[in-house]
Parts: sequence; C-alpha cells; structure tokens
Amino acid sequence: MFLVASSDACAKTMYLNTGGSSLWEKDNANKFAVWYWHGSNQGEWSTWMTRAEGNVWQTSVSEACDHVIFCRFDNSMSTPDWGDNKVWNKSADLEISSGQNLYTVTDWENGTWSVYGEEPGGGKEPVTPTDYSTAVPSQCEDVMLQAFYWMSFRDDRGFGNTKWATLTGQASEIGTYFDLVWLPPSHEPKDEMGYIASCYSTQSTGGTFGKRNALDALIAALHTNGVRVIADIVINHCGNNNSACNYNYLNFGSFGTFQPEESWMTSDDEGVSRHGCSGGSNADDGQNTGFTNYEAARDWDHQNTKVQNMCKAYLKWMKADIQYDGFRYDYAGGFKTSHINDYNKEAKPYFSVMEYWYDNSASVIKNRIDDAGKNTLAFDFPGRITAFKNGIAKGSYDNCKSAGLRGQGYSKYAVTFIDNHDTFQRTNTTSDILDKTDGSSINNKSVILQCNAYLLSMPGVPCVFYPHWYKYKAEIKKMIEARKKAGIHSESAVTEESGNGYYRATIQGKYGSVKLMLGSAASDAAPAGYTEAIKDSGFAMYYTGNSSWAVEQVNTNAKSEKFLKDGQLFIRCGEKIYDAQGRIVK
Repeated sequence: MFLVASSDACAKTMYLNTGGSSLWEKDNANKFAVWYWHGSNQGEWSTWMTRAEGNVWQTSVSEACDHVIFCRFDNSMSTPDWGDNKVWNKSADLEISSGQNLYTVTDWENGTWSVYGEEPGGGKEPVTPTDYSTAVPSQCEDVMLQAFYWMSFRDDRGFGNTKWATLTGQASEIGTYFDLVWLPPSHEPKDEMGYIASCYSTQSTGGTFGKRNALDALIAALHTNGVRVIADIVINHCGNNNSACNYNYLNFGSFGTFQPEESWMTSDDEGVSRHGCSGGSNADDGQNTGFTNYEAARDWDHQNTKVQNMCKAYLKWMKADIQYDGFRYDYAGGFKTSHINDYNKEAKPYFSVMEYWYDNSASVIKNRIDDAGKNTLAFDFPGRITAFKNGIAKGSYDNCKSAGLRGQGYSKYAVTFIDNHDTFQRTNTTSDILDKTDGSSINNKSVILQCNAYLLSMPGVPCVFYPHWYKYKAEIKKMIEARKKAGIHSESAVTEESGNGYYRATIQGKYGSVKLMLGSAASDAAPAGYTEAIKDSGFAMYYTGNSSWAVEQVNTNAKSEKFLKDGQLFIRCGEKIYDAQGRIVK
C-alpha cells in the first residue's frame, strides 16, 4: 500500500471517492471538504480536499477524529462554510469505520467505507475508465464474472437475484477475486432481459435489474474495489417505439443526438416484407448465416454511416457518462466483425469481447477476430464444446488438449467459459455441457468443479458463471487464488498430456505455475515444491508462486511516489515502476 504521509504527526488522511461525473463531480464540481470531530467535541473544517487520483480526493484531519461529514460545495466557495445553499450535498454524520479511511459515494446521499490503496486481492486500487490503444490487454491476468443468468432479477431459481442493488452489496467480495464484471444490458428494453433494445440512451432496465441510480451505485462500488465493468452491447438489432418501424430518439449528450429512420435498417430485414418498412440500400452483412436477419427485431445496417455514427456515439457515451470500462458485443455473427474494430477505435475501451456463436470450428472464430483487426477477444464456443461438453463431462480427457482458440494459438483473444445465460437452460438447472438427456445438472458437483478447475488453470480470460460462483463459491475462490498467485495469464504456455481417463497439465504463469490433474490423475501424489490449492472428486490443483498476488514485493523501505500517466496510476519505487496492482512495468 502506498499512502501519502501527512507532515503533521498528529494528523491522518481521509479519502473521498466522489462517484465521478455521474454523482458528486457532476457539473465539474471540484470543491469538497470534511467536517470532523471527536466524541462530543466541537467540529471543524478540513482544508479543501485535493485530488489523489481518478475520482479519489484526500485531506488531513486530526488523528483523534472519529466522526466526519463529507461535503460537496458550490464551486464559487473560497473556504468551507455551512451557510445557506453553500453545501450542495453532504453525507450523513459518519462514524469512521475501524481501520478504514475511504468513503465512496454510491448514490447522492449514501456511500460505503473501505481502505484506500489496500483492497484485498493484491492491493487493488480503485479504477476509472480511460482510453486504451487496444481492447485486448497483453498477458492479461484478469478473471471475469458473468454477474447474471436468465431472469436472474428474480429469486425463483435458487442462485440468488443479481439486481444492481444486490450486487452492490457484494462489490467488496467480488473485487477480492474478480477483475472484470459483465453486466446484462442496461438500456431501456422491449423484453425483460434487455436483448431487444428500445432506447439506448435511457439506462434503466424497466424495473427488472434496477433503475439508473442503482446502476450508478453498482458501477461506483465495483470501481472502488478495483473491478472494471463490462457493458452488454446489443447493436445488431433494435426494438422500436410503437410500431415495427418507428424508433426512439437517442440523446447521447455531448456525443450527439440521433433520430433513427427506416432507412437505417437492412434491406432484407423482415420488417420490409412483413411490416411494410422502407429498408435501407444494403443487405445484412453478417458473417454467420445462422445469425443474420434477427426476426424479433429490426436489424441495423452497419454499412450505413448514420448507423455507424450512432454506434460510435453510443459507446463513447456509455464509457464517459455511465462509466463502463469495456464492451461485450451481443450477436456479433449478425454483422461484419470489422465494425467492432471501427467502434473500439472510437471508444477506446479497456476490454472488448464478441459473442460470435460458432461451436464447430475455432478457425472460423480466429478468422472473425482477424477481421476485427485483432482488436477484440471472442467467447471460445468451440473450446467450451470440445473441452467441457465432449471432454470433461464425458470423461474423454483427450479433448482437453489444445481445445478451442488455444489450439489456434489465439488464447490471448479467448474468453473461456463453461456456461452463460443462453447455454444454461432458462427453465431448469441443467447445463448444456452435461447433455440435457442424461439428467445431469448443476448439482453434478464433480463435473462442474472439474470444469471450473480447467477454466481457471488455462490461458485466456476465464469467465465464471454466476450460478457456479453462487453454488460452489468456496471451491472457486481457492481456484482463483491459485491462478492469481501463480500469475496465470491469457498467453500462458501449457504442457499437457492425457490418456485413458486422465489429464495432466502444467501452466506457466508470471510468478510460478499451476499443475492441474483431472480424472484418475487427481489421485497422484502432490508434486514436489507445489502447494495444494484444492483437491476434490476427480481433480486437483497445485501451484507455485508468490504468497501475494504481486509480481514482485515492493521494497517498503524505499521511497515511493504515486503518479498518473494517461489516466492510469503508477508507483515509482527506487529505480522501478509498478502498476496499481504492484506489477513491475519498468
């Protein structure tokens, strides 16, 4: 942890995360101060808070102080004052939580306590969206959580609801284990889950997952806990206003306003033949014939420059105003994937992944990634079918070798997964990887945990499915810890062997390695020099690496200095420079 030491030995530093431009920094507010006191003593004002980094501000208060009120002021104020209309917003009378110093505003009146610069899981710092030259991080150590499943805003399927407010309460735990969280569509939908958009510029799920203020609070809480948030982007198709060809007006603030027209749809959309719409001049340019002409909605013509401009404005607005860090492109087989590259170049997200649903050939998805200028990852559908459905679930461990995009040398571009909201049955608890006909379900603990052990040992960016996390949290935590301690990343090298009923692999990380044993190999003796992460029915994971999740232990006796570059936090310690997670970068 690197904190700026106060020059006053009798003072301590308090931090405020304002929630960014959607909350206390709205309208470019930059005047914040703390009213503080001890016990029943008279309170006093701190000096103006100064920006520590991103949305985090700091000031010194008395060491003895145990109560504070964080205040947002009129920008014209010269000194903090309780005068009429001087305080724009304030927190409640807060008792400082034991050992904590960072208060994060989660809505206009409420917030949560945490520790600035000392989040669990490797010293994770708060994050904020910024611009990146590529949406595919190199040697990416991130682990993703798909924080929803079909109709998960309800409580009737046994895995808890994932409404925005519910997830906000889980932000600290999520931040300990995950680096990315994929949320369901947050635009105003025509359907309950949001996969038919009604209005992109209205960020409210119609009361299913929550309203805009609850979404803002969730994103702020995740950012405070070092988690980047991935938006579900549904731009292959769109619903309408009150007829098949009548679209809602879109207002993306400084990024532009748009009134879509019938000519923005593809010329071969069903709206032309069935509803009498006047389509555009271009046919659907989707590259997966099974995913063109989405019948339930009107397909956008992505060759139309007006549609392109709308999408670019939408994504830039989602990042700047809603504070998303990256995008998951829904139904990417329905439009040419080169458009994803064009949109990412404009929005400059940290992370991008496309849903190009193609089970049969990893080489096809590899080609689609190439078409997108290698500026996006893709969900590894072939790897899912090969390694999980036809491999682990059937005891055919040979299929675990070089599965999916890894076999194409494209693990850097692979988001690996076992199940998602579509593959997991919507009306029961059966997973497609377990062949619905054999009666297996999520309750088949051995198979589900073997799959997760493989998922969390292999290169690529693993995406854990929320029902698996909910049901087998204790086991999955141990798997993630092993991955982090070894430093397994998206491009890690794998040495593997398989045979009759067994699979063994060694996966090389930045700080150590993981040994994975499946099937009969799980009964092997623990490898020398390795620590057991978890061992259960049909699998075992062992690791070497740092006891913390950092590449290298920072010399705490050396003078350290924080600085921002291109919107990212770095730490200079002696002659070395580290990123916010303690990883050496120079």
